[in-house]
Amino acid sequence: MEAARHLSEAHRVAALRSYEILDTPREEEFDEVVRVVSAICGTPISVINLIDENRQWFKAEVGLGVRETPLPASICAHAILQPGLFEVPDTLNDKRFSDNPLVVGDPRLRFYAGALLETKEGLPLGTICVLDYKPRELDENQKALLRLMAHQIMKMFELRRVIVEENAARKRAELLVEENITLARETDHRVMNSLQLVSSVLGLQSRNVPDAASKEEIGAAQRRVSAIATVHRQLHLAGSLEHVALKEFLNGLCESLKTLAPAAVTDITVDADELSVRSDLASSIGLIVAELLANSFKYAFKEKTGTIALSFKNLPRGWELSVTDQGVGLPEGFEIAQSQGVGMKVVSALARRLDAQLTFSSSPSGTTFSVKKNDAS
Repeated sequence: MEAARHLSEAHRVAALRSYEILDTPREEEFDEVVRVVSAICGTPISVINLIDENRQWFKAEVGLGVRETPLPASICAHAILQPGLFEVPDTLNDKRFSDNPLVVGDPRLRFYAGALLETKEGLPLGTICVLDYKPRELDENQKALLRLMAHQIMKMFELRRVIVEENAARKRAELLVEENITLARETDHRVMNSLQLVSSVLGLQSRNVPDAASKEEIGAAQRRVSAIATVHRQLHLAGSLEHVALKEFLNGLCESLKTLAPAAVTDITVDADELSVRSDLASSIGLIVAELLANSFKYAFKEKTGTIALSFKNLPRGWELSVTDQGVGLPEGFEIAQSQGVGMKVVSALARRLDAQLTFSSSPSGTTFSVKKNDAS
């Protein structure tokens, strides 16, 4: 007899899929659970069984050798309709299963016991169950084990869901222009290639735009994407996902960014202390440098030529980064908080993320932006 559908079937299936565990590869921690349960219950079969819309899928199993079976033959589909532990001492003596193909045919299952995998809202996702080829019953210790393991499995599922939600939130943040300060600690060729592809597309688009203002905006976006790609490339070349030699990183970064500089910028120099920093900190510093250099390229050298000097000093309790250009200086009355430029907003946001202070000084002979971090300890 095929099981009826749960009274809240749509919500139940939605809850199951929210964990994003269906069709995932086998994992040792789940395999260990079914091995332990099978051994203690003395059954040849143990399964972590999830009841999907039209199938039952096994996150882990011993004794079956398959990952899913059709729903009509599922004993667990009946189990999720029952509260607590569901035990069938002899399937042939239960009218719900006496004609079940898994009972009357291979593998001729005669015993079933399962504990619900249930969300905090009371929605059953499936069971941790044991099966045997002969009639029997579990003792109280074995039943307690099944209930305990069901509880532990749900904790594992909840942890997975938290991770899934955090990853989804991170991806959403990366898509928001105003939140484009979310930084990845790890970088690989796919990230760099994607950024380089976007930069190329923007370059092609710029050629087809007749309006000078629009062309400039697209060009600024292309420079920003290229700068971010350069930061990722330098982090990748640093060869470590944990720590980066900052002086070498900044030297490589500025050499790469020189290719984006206008002809009026005669040189970019780097004076940095030897220091190893976390890769996420190096990424933040790199993006700040890229944005400050991009601003200098765009605004500082419209009427004169000169150099840009980058300095990074390791202080007794913190550090200080400064970027100084020999340009025309900032407009009178300029304030960081009032700036409408995307680049300055990004730099300000990155400084806040690092709990650092962003300041500037400017005159007709040039401008210096400083980012200073003071550690409490």
